[in-house]
Amino acid sequence: MAVLVGYGVLLLANRQLAALSRYDAHSDGVYALQKKLTESAEIPDSTEMQRRISSMLLPGVTVWLEGAPGAAETLGPLESTASRLARQVDGPVSFREGGGIFLTYANPVLLSSGPARLHVLEDFSADAGRERITQLLLIAMAGMTALLTSALLRLVMEGGLRPLQRLGNSVAAISADGLGRQRLQEQPQPEELQPIALAFDDLLDRLAISFERQRDFVDGVSHELRTSMTLISGYAQRLQRQAEQTSSTRERDPASDVDSDGAAAEMIAPLALIQGEAERVGRLVSDLLAIARDEAGHLEVSHQVIDVELLLLATYEQLVDHAGSRLRLLAPVEAEVLVACGDADRLQQCLTNLVENALKYADPGSPIELFATSQCTPKTTPQASGESLACSAEVVVVHVRDRGPGVADAEKERIFERFVQGSASSRRRGSGIGLSVVKLLMERMGGEARVVDAPGPGGGSDFQLLLRRFSSKDPLP
Repeated sequence: MAVLVGYGVLLLANRQLAALSRYDAHSDGVYALQKKLTESAEIPDSTEMQRRISSMLLPGVTVWLEGAPGAAETLGPLESTASRLARQVDGPVSFREGGGIFLTYANPVLLSSGPARLHVLEDFSADAGRERITQLLLIAMAGMTALLTSALLRLVMEGGLRPLQRLGNSVAAISADGLGRQRLQEQPQPEELQPIALAFDDLLDRLAISFERQRDFVDGVSHELRTSMTLISGYAQRLQRQAEQTSSTRERDPASDVDSDGAAAEMIAPLALIQGEAERVGRLVSDLLAIARDEAGHLEVSHQVIDVELLLLATYEQLVDHAGSRLRLLAPVEAEVLVACGDADRLQQCLTNLVENALKYADPGSPIELFATSQCTPKTTPQASGESLACSAEVVVVHVRDRGPGVADAEKERIFERFVQGSASSRRRGSGIGLSVVKLLMERMGGEARVVDAPGPGGGSDFQLLLRRFSSKDPLP
């Protein structure tokens, strides 16, 4: 910008200097011409003056007398304009006519017949053309200089900002796992960026310490809570069994203590409630621990071969006492054994959350079905006529299907967000983290969690967990 402004000032100065130069040259020429015309000691008459003027004609210069006999008849349109302007201004006058630039000047002269005015008209059109060429050259030079300056400035700026860009890339590459290992000062930094790199390294140290303390705190608290919940659940189960044994003894021996038998019978339901709540809190602690470890970058998810049908059977046996006859394990629908790649414990945690969700929101007494299928993703290339559709990727889909109120289309994505509950859960107790943990764990296993409408007239929801199907061609994890 400064270069363009400088060239603009230079262009204006060049125009002003050219105009002043024309004025000076014209004034000097008029003065020299008048001096030669009147250098004789005798005062000439108009005829003699016209003869002298004719003998001294110069290229581009027109001279005539005004006020002398016969002078008016010799004036053309250009001379008439010059004569009119000269009478209005005392001194050289510049004007444009027919695309040319002219200067005119009128000086009084004394003739034998009386005073007259000597008019000099000079054509500067050729000089103006050269000036325009000079101005165009200046404009072209200004443009070229601006482009060259911009290119050089860009190179300088890129070179100056490259260290800052490298620093930004290094900062962006730092992960939560590498807070305690990666350092910016280990890389060569310019002197100007060294304080920033040093301050950022100090910040990384503080963050690493904070994350380590947070992880230790979460691990410690979760361990204590899970231990307590396990003890509570275990004692509740033990007391429940004792109460059931006492009640059954009373049935076999009516002569036993009635009061103690009645008290034991009354404790069966509260103990079952305590056990159920302890298990629910234990699952909630596991979910919170998974979220905290993921945010700290320390969530451990293994990738192993999973026999999906065996996992479904284990999940069913674990939850059937709690879910009762509502939970149903459907027979395999695939001819081949479904084997997936993932973490068996994490997948079972996801299934437990989905079954708990269905037990909570589906209609009481409605069935909850567990089963698995395979899904083929077709290739995008067209198949020949009669050819079967080949798979570009095959996944195992684990289903948890209920006959509840279903999930609205607008909520099918949002219910997997943390602390978000669907409209059907407005009157039921829930933490809003169970489905978010399902989504989190499935993504960490390279899979996906989704919900679709259950087929059939009964309605409901079909929660699906998708994992890559293990092939015999795949290397063992």
